[in-house]
Amino acid sequence: MIRALFVLRQPAGGTAFFARQLAEALEELDIEVVVDEVSDWIPDKTGWQVDRGVSKKLRDAAKGFDIIMPFGYRAAWACGEAFYLKKPWAYVAYDTPRTTHQQLIDRLSSARAGICCSRTTKRVLDEADAVNLEVVIPGLKVPQGLPTKQAVRADLGLRDDARIVACMGRTVGDSGLDAFDEIIGMLKEEVPRLEGLVLPIGREPKLQHSRVMPKTLDPWHFLQAADLVIVPARRAGFSMSGAMAMSLGKAVLARQLPSLRELGVPDVSMEFFEGEDDAYYRAMDMLSAPVYLETLGAAAKTRAEDYLSLDRCAREFRDLIRDIVTKS
Repeated sequence: MIRALFVLRQPAGGTAFFARQLAEALEELDIEVVVDEVSDWIPDKTGWQVDRGVSKKLRDAAKGFDIIMPFGYRAAWACGEAFYLKKPWAYVAYDTPRTTHQQLIDRLSSARAGICCSRTTKRVLDEADAVNLEVVIPGLKVPQGLPTKQAVRADLGLRDDARIVACMGRTVGDSGLDAFDEIIGMLKEEVPRLEGLVLPIGREPKLQHSRVMPKTLDPWHFLQAADLVIVPARRAGFSMSGAMAMSLGKAVLARQLPSLRELGVPDVSMEFFEGEDDAYYRAMDMLSAPVYLETLGAAAKTRAEDYLSLDRCAREFRDLIRDIVTKS
């Protein structure tokens, strides 16, 4: 059996959620996976002294594994420093990179493969001359026995007749939680019984118009309570919250990013907005047409069952892993 080590710097968020679901799915396909959370010893900064210490820890952690798979660019940088061409490793590019500096690209290009979670991410890396790029769209699986929307709302103390608009994301500028809060502020002036809910990942954000939910709340339950899910991210290679919402049959309104446009078909299985004012008008139109919300959500669920299948994703990862290990 092939043994794979997933190197994960972010213990929470879309990347971590994807890595753990993928690890479980690969186990059923005869790929043994260990997920190693390394946020305490792979720092954001780089440098000779830092990388030297990290490289030793990585080489020690990699003993007994056939392939190392870092999730994210900082973990990939560390693997490039630790292994270069000496040991099989392949990185997972979940988001588009913040930078395509040549030093980063040189390290990424020492990997056996760069597995991009969107065609947009592959295009950005390809234009920066990164090599050995593949595209595998992330998959996910809705848990069985999920409570109904009404049951979840009752558990959370939400009114059954409330118009719930939800957003889930990291408390950083790129996530756009501030933009979501601004949109909610405008909507509240026009839509009766509207409530904006935010499930933060990381530190608690300071928002004026939205209700911040406990970080311990199950994200599936959180999204199940929503009428509309907004994805306001300013930079993304993939949106796990958008994908989860689609899988639940929720209407999704996402920022007009090339990577997010890959998730759904405009006006068929997703809606998109250009800026906060545009998001306000589109959300108003959607919330005033409950039948359209249901139709959009149903189309999103159908799209997710195929495009966002965890079984499909795991098989593609398995084939790539086997190919890399066999050729090494």
